Amino acid sequence: MKEETKQGLELIESYGWGTLGTHDPTIIKEDDFYYMFSTDTHIDNAPTEGAQIRKSKDLIHWDYVGTALKAVPKEAKEWSKALGLWAPEVINYKGRYYMYYSASTFGSTVSCIGLATADHLEGPWCDQGIVLKTNPEIATHNAIDANVVIDKYGEYWLCYGSFFGGIYLVRLNMETGMPVADDGYGTLLAIRPKEVEGAIEGAFIIYNSTFDYYYLFTSYDSLHDSYNIRVARSKEITGPYVDVNGKNMIDTEDEPHTIGVKLVGSYQFEHDIAWIGPGHNSIFSEKNKQFMVHHVRLEEFSPYHYGFIRELFWLMSGWPVVSPEYYYHTETRNYSVLDLLGDWEYISFDEDRRVKHSKRFSLKEDSLTKIDSLGDNQFTFVDRNFEFVIFPVKDWKNNIETIAFSGLTKSGDTIFGKRV
Repeated sequence: MKEETKQGLELIESYGWGTLGTHDPTIIKEDDFYYMFSTDTHIDNAPTEGAQIRKSKDLIHWDYVGTALKAVPKEAKEWSKALGLWAPEVINYKGRYYMYYSASTFGSTVSCIGLATADHLEGPWCDQGIVLKTNPEIATHNAIDANVVIDKYGEYWLCYGSFFGGIYLVRLNMETGMPVADDGYGTLLAIRPKEVEGAIEGAFIIYNSTFDYYYLFTSYDSLHDSYNIRVARSKEITGPYVDVNGKNMIDTEDEPHTIGVKLVGSYQFEHDIAWIGPGHNSIFSEKNKQFMVHHVRLEEFSPYHYGFIRELFWLMSGWPVVSPEYYYHTETRNYSVLDLLGDWEYISFDEDRRVKHSKRFSLKEDSLTKIDSLGDNQFTFVDRNFEFVIFPVKDWKNNIETIAFSGLTKSGDTIFGKRV
C-alpha cells in the first residue's frame, strides 16, 4: 500500500462516513432512514454474498446492516457461477420493494439480471428469478448493471448493459417485474468501439421535466484506475442520446474519449486525498435536491473503495454538474458576484484520463466586470465560454465550510473548484 493511500484511509476514517467497501452504490429512502445498496465486496476482510446494505439518517454517516440475500440465488448462480451479487437497483413500486441484481464473473458475458422483492428494505427479501440473461451463444451484449427508469408518461423501463455490447433499454411489466416479451433485449442506447474494449457500463437514466430531456449517465474506461462519469441527453427515452457537441452515444467512428460530457474523473486538490476512478453512479432525488452517489478508489487497482455522495446541480443550459466535495448539510443563500472574490483551487477535466491536479487562481474586484449573474446562483463569464453555479460545501480536509463552483465550458469541459 502506498504511504499516501494509508494516510488517505486514516483521514477518511476520521470523517466517519462508514462507506469503506462500497461499490456500485444506489440510495433509496424508507421512513426516516436512507438505505444504500451496493455490490458484494469485503467487510472486515470477509467476502459478502447477497448485496450489501447500509443505512443512514443524514446521507453522510452510514452503518453497515448486512446483505439483502444470504447467498447468490440458485438460478442465478447456476447460470453465471457468480460468487456475489453486483450493482443492485432498488425501487418502490406500489408499496413493495423490487431489487434488480446482477450475477456474473469478471470479464464474462455469461450473466444475468435477477429480481428479489420485499415489504421492507431490510428484508426479508424473496427471490423471483431471472429477468434477463446473456451468454456468447444467445447475445452479443451483457446483462448486468440494471437501472429502472420511469418515463414522463409513467411507464417503466430497464436500462442495462456494459462492456462487450453497450447499453440497452427494454420495457418492463411492473406487475411481474419482467421485461415486456415483445421487446426482446430492447434498444441500443450507447456503445463504444473495440479499440477501447467497448468500455462503457453503469448506466443510469433520469428525466428532467424542466428541460424535457432524458439524461443518460454512464461510466467510461476501467473501474480499476481510469473510470470517469459521462452524461448525454435525449428528447426520447429510447434515444438518440447526444452530448453538448451533438455527438451521438452510439457513434463508434469518432474518437472514443470525446463523446459524452465528462462530469468527473480522477482528481486531487492540494494536500488532499486523490480520488481515483469515480464511477458507476446513480442519482437520488429528495424534494428540491439531487445527489450523485458512486464509488471511488484511493489508488489504482486498490481494494480500498468508498461510496461517495455529492450534490448535483442543473445549469440553465440544461446540463447537470456536480459538487467537488462529499455532501454535507449546509444552508444555501443567494450569492452575488462579490461572493466570488478570493482565492480558489480548481480542477479542469478533459480527454486525459490521468489524475487531474488542482490549480489556483485569485479573483479580484477588477475581474468582476468579466462575470455576469444569471440569477439562481448561476453566473457566466462575459465571453460566454463558461457557465457555472456556486453553492456551499464542506471542505472535509480542512474541516471548514466554504463555497464551491461547478460548470461547463461551451465545448463541454467540466471545471469545478472550491474557495480556499
